[in-house]
Amino acid sequence: MEKGLSRTQFLDKALEAYSNWYDIERKTSINIPLVATASFHEHQTGFALVRKAEMWSADRHEYVFIYSIPTLDIETFNKCIEDTRSRGDKLVDPVFGHMCTNIVTLFICDNATDDALKALKKYRYIKSFLFSLKGWLDAHTAAVILDDSNVCCNFSGRQTGEFMKKLLLRLSGEQKQYKLFKIGGNKV
Repeated sequence: MEKGLSRTQFLDKALEAYSNWYDIERKTSINIPLVATASFHEHQTGFALVRKAEMWSADRHEYVFIYSIPTLDIETFNKCIEDTRSRGDKLVDPVFGHMCTNIVTLFICDNATDDALKALKKYRYIKSFLFSLKGWLDAHTAAVILDDSNVCCNFSGRQTGEFMKKLLLRLSGEQKQYKLFKIGGNKV
């Protein structure tokens, strides 16, 4: 990554990347280092022949809570996770037609302690509503460590982790050559 890229600069690039599909809102908080939120909503329907004959519908929501901190330690991790969990639980509306809600906690930090990264990798929070008939809630966590250009995530947060890795690669100028398919013996 470029030398001198600060958390604020990375946050701006991340929000720019999220803004294509998500609604972005910048935050200022005194007690919690929450700097921005992003929300995504998707509604799918299936119908037979005409739209009035709707057979099913499913709503999917994703809320991203972005925290910017110099050093991610275990106390800050626990405090931010609890903040995300309480905010996320309030955003879920488990009605019939609700498929899932993903609550993403994204940390942008200069460095992180080993115990905080270990807790981040092990973190799991899943909630089912009426035996999943009214959907479920799943918590994803990821941390971008700017000092060593590393991304750490839990099992559920793999997509967020991959997204952040691609953003780090793009900012560092290391573009990968993707091979789409072969024609004859040549790769295109």
